[in-house]
Amino acid sequence: MSRDRIEAVLEGLERLPEAFEVHPKLAGQLARRRQRVEAGKIDWALAESLAFGTLVLEGTRVRLSGEDSGRGTFSQRHAVLHDYRTGLPHVPLAGLRDDQAPFHVHDSLLSEFAVLGFEYGYSIGCPQAWCSGRRSSATS
Repeated sequence: MSRDRIEAVLEGLERLPEAFEVHPKLAGQLARRRQRVEAGKIDWALAESLAFGTLVLEGTRVRLSGEDSGRGTFSQRHAVLHDYRTGLPHVPLAGLRDDQAPFHVHDSLLSEFAVLGFEYGYSIGCPQAWCSGRRSSATS
């Protein structure tokens, strides 16, 4: 992906609603994302965010579902941030640009069959979307 595209996604990941307070233990980790890009040491979670961000900026819907999809199984993804004081959620990849494709994250109970069935049904109804269960070859 181009440097401009990486920059657009990074800016969106860094943009927070006014008065939004990130958990103090998470703030440093999120702030180091740009440093990792500049040092050429992109970890798995950041690479995933950059990939998802690029997809939505290019017009491909992205949908994640499963247990702890927003936070990530090992607390690495942080696709959904919660205000430290209010608990209100914020999904940075859903607001990179006004004309982007939708980005959705759905946490569910731990049931692989339920998620597989749900995502299969969604992918049949919306074959142009990237789903955590299946990705169609169509891009629009």
